[in-house]
Amino acid sequence: KDERAVVRDALIVAHGAHAGQNRRSGEPFVSHPVAVSILLADLSMDRDTVVAGLLHDTVEDTFLRFEDVERRFGPDVRALVEGETK
Repeated sequence: KDERAVVRDALIVAHGAHAGQNRRSGEPFVSHPVAVSILLADLSMDRDTVVAGLLHDTVEDTFLRFEDVERRFGPDVRALVEGETK
């Protein structure tokens, strides 16, 4: 897959995983991971870093697990997500 397709796939996964979740402000929960990934892209980070930005809250706050992230996006993205998980 090309880089944009992988990022788009991560956006779809993040959006689906966070479906129905809202922040205290009432905003959709996924708004934070999207903002993080935009910041990372603006800093010219690589694809895996941008993807990890989109997915970094999924393993804490949704049904997704590290194994799911690795299976879909590879071990490098998993390692980045693990590094960002509280």
